[in-house]
Amino acid sequence: MAGQAARAVDLASRLADPAADAVATLRLAEELKNLADSLLAETAAHAHAAGLSWQDIGNQLGISRQAAFQRFSTAAGPRPGARRGDEELLELARGVFDALSTTRFAEVAASFTARMAVQVTEPDLAAVWNGCIASFGAYQRMTAATIRRNGTLRVVHCSLVFADGILDGRLALDRSRRIDGLLITDPGFEPRSTG
Repeated sequence: MAGQAARAVDLASRLADPAADAVATLRLAEELKNLADSLLAETAAHAHAAGLSWQDIGNQLGISRQAAFQRFSTAAGPRPGARRGDEELLELARGVFDALSTTRFAEVAASFTARMAVQVTEPDLAAVWNGCIASFGAYQRMTAATIRRNGTLRVVHCSLVFADGILDGRLALDRSRRIDGLLITDPGFEPRSTG
């Protein structure tokens, strides 16, 4: 948590710079918001582990016990009703983005489904990732991940934190955990329906 707090201080000081570019400032503010949300979730999980009830936590934050549980119980560990295998999917997604950040494009492309491999080649993957690095700086980490089911696919939707901004990442995995879709885009982008 100390590393995240230091990063928050750095972001806040960069936001206070009157000479900062407006677009960069928006991205810094978004990263700071996401970091603050992450720190709050971790702190609530630690408080719960230290013996505070969800009611106590909710009282401190001005929300109900149920809202505190729903918002922060996932940070405290697997929650009742979480799908089996979700942690595995999150780790797999982290591994994919970590592999991209260390230019192991062949490793990622090797885990594509046949359909995906026809649509996205290893050089395509390298070009997109290198474009992200050129625009947003060094990749730092994956945060704020959720998992949903879409037909037979499981889709990990996450935030990708770079030195100078945040992008959305979506990784669609088939039942055998092969990559059937990969999208890296600005937050808020919704692909057009093709159907």
